[in-house]
This record gives sequence, C-alpha cells and structure tokens, in this order.
Amino acid sequence: MRYLLSLLILAVIPLPFAAGAAADLNPTLAIGIFAGSGLTACTVSGRAPITIADEEGRQLAELPAGAPIEAKADDGKVAVSCERPHGGGAAAQYVFASSLPIEIKPENGKARSYRGQIAISVQDGRLRLINRIVLEDYLRGVLPSEIPSSFAREALRAQAIAARTYAIMSARKHASAGFGLCDGPHCQVYLGVTEESPSTDAAVRDTTGLVVTYQHKLIYAVYHDSCGGRTAGNETAWQGSDLLPYLRPVPDTEGGGALCDRSPRNVWTRQIPQSKLAAALVKFKVAAPITAIEAASTDANGRPQEYTVRGAQGDVTIRAGVLRDMVNRALGPTTLPSADFTAAPNGDSFVFAGRGNGHGVGLCQWGANAMAKAGRTAQQILTHYYTGASVEPISAEVASRVGVRGSG
Repeated sequence: MRYLLSLLILAVIPLPFAAGAAADLNPTLAIGIFAGSGLTACTVSGRAPITIADEEGRQLAELPAGAPIEAKADDGKVAVSCERPHGGGAAAQYVFASSLPIEIKPENGKARSYRGQIAISVQDGRLRLINRIVLEDYLRGVLPSEIPSSFAREALRAQAIAARTYAIMSARKHASAGFGLCDGPHCQVYLGVTEESPSTDAAVRDTTGLVVTYQHKLIYAVYHDSCGGRTAGNETAWQGSDLLPYLRPVPDTEGGGALCDRSPRNVWTRQIPQSKLAAALVKFKVAAPITAIEAASTDANGRPQEYTVRGAQGDVTIRAGVLRDMVNRALGPTTLPSADFTAAPNGDSFVFAGRGNGHGVGLCQWGANAMAKAGRTAQQILTHYYTGASVEPISAEVASRVGVRGSG
C-alpha cells in the first residue's frame, strides 16, 4: 500500500553542498542528467539514508537506506511519493543528498548512480534532473565513457587533464536550460558512478587540479577518437570558428604510419546514394545527379579543409567539417566517421574512403595511447596536440567563477 501524506519537516535549515568556499579548487558543477530523454517519472533510492530538501534549501525529511521514492511531473511541479516513512507531496523542486551514490531509475530506462546531489524540477512538462557534483568526481564518471580504460597510464592522464580543462571552459554551456553541462556527446559523455574504473579514477587523482593553458589562459581542450595521421585546425571543423593558435593541424605519424593506426575506426568506407547526399546538402542547393566531390583546399598536412560538390545546379564549395556534420545529421551520426576522405561515383551512389574517427581537432586519443606506450608523458602528449600549450594548476580565481550554489 502506498501512502500519500505530507512530508514531515524535520528542520528548516539550508542543505549543505559540496562546493565549499569560493576559492575551492574543486568547484561544484551542475550537470543535466538524462538530458533530452523526455522523462516524466523516475525512482530515487540509495544504499545510505537520503535527505530531501525543497527549492528553498529547507530540509524536509530523511528516507532510510533502500527506501525508494517516486518523482513525477505533475502540473508544473514535482510530485513525490514513498512507502517509508509515509510521505508525499509536491514542490517546484526537490533536492536529494546522501553519503553514498544516489540511484536514479527512469521510467522504462536503465538505472544509473550518481555522487553528489540530485535536484529534480519540472521544465516544459518534463522532469529536469541536475546532478550537483564536484569537478573531480564528475571527471571520474566522464573518463571511462570517453576513452578506453585499458589505455596506457599517461594517455589516461592526458585525457583527464584535457577533460578537466574542457569542463571548466564549458561549465555554463547550457545555462539557458538551468544547468551547466549535459551528459551527452554535446558536452562530455557522463554516466555517473556506473562506468567508473580504477585506471581512470587513478588518472583523475594523479592529475588533480591540472589544466591545459595557452599563454596562461585556459584552452578549449577538444579531443577525438582518431585523426588518421593528421589532426585538423578548428576552423576546418566548425563553421564560423575563429582560428585558435593552440588548435593547429599537426602531423601525427611515426615510422611512416599514423600513430592512431591501431584504432578499429581509423580506416573506413561508406557507400551513400546520390539522392540521399543531395537531400542532406539541400541547404547548399546541391541537387542530383552529383558528378564529383573533390577537395577544394587542404591544410599544410594535406588534410581537406573544403570540398567542392559538383551537382545538377552547379558547383558548391563546403567546409569539410560542415559537410560531414550535415550528412551525419540527415543520415545518422556514423555515416561519415570523419571529414578526411576521398569520394568517387559508383553508379547512383558515391563511395567514401576515409581515415580517422571524429572531428579531428586537438587530442587524438589513439595517438595519445601510442605516444604513452612509447614512453611519452601526459604533458608531452598534450603539448604535441595543443600547439604552444602548457600544463598548469587551475587558479582559485578561475575555480570560483565555475562553481555553482547548492540550490536553484
């Protein structure tokens, strides 16, 4: 039997949060979890007692370990109900905190566990779940989702420093949605405690507080799976992106082969019907039949920066990264693994033969692993991929700008 009674107010005191003082070098981030899932209901539980607070930070109740509480969107508020200790109610927001990770089981989905606090509110009729978690614990959930935990130690350390830098630089990327970072590839893939591993935990711990800088300023430390032997400049990958001096194309070969040649996704082919290509590129007025897709310009390493597409309505020149993005948006995210390819007509289709996987800018993860196996340090790896960069401790001033409060 389920009881729906008023929550007992245990104390009217603010719920503490993990960020600490403004100068804390391990600031608290606000991560939108299950972002884009359209949740209307979920179950919250934990292996330790869970404290519940309202949107004002007032502590309302404490659930015993193992007692589940259901939360659902109800007329613009969060309605909660539980069997023990007889409770329920509705509020604009509930905040859950525990000494051990909290498990969130979405309706019709797989459960995940998270360190830190979980704030649940309603936005546009759906539940909005925000994980308030300190930076270093957040990274423990990011690394094993972004790089194989079996990689060499110095490669994992390089990844930890890059991911930390990226998180700090992007900490307010989704501010308009009420949180800082999402949990998907748009920011960094983050699945909470579920994916943590000893090797990636060690990489985070060993590099605590270290970031990548250029002239003592944080960089956008972007990274990707494999570059195919040559990385790309940021202006090649993203339309309207100002040239950044630390994101320059670099050759990534050793002994005549690509450092990342052990990546299972380093060499690829795809066959795409002309009609589907034309539909994907309709914004550029590309129409079938398409007679050729050729590199219009290349960088110093020979990597294409632009492609000319010759179609029924004439020739169109498109930035390499933009062409890949348009095709992948229309036909699926793995249709063109990279923007470094040649294309040849084959009847009513085009056959693409490419190398590398990802946007190709910044740190090449499989290349970093090869460098680590060859004895390079994390710092040497990072300064190879980020031109003119340095590795430094995060400053208190930067950390204070990133951290978020425990309520809101």
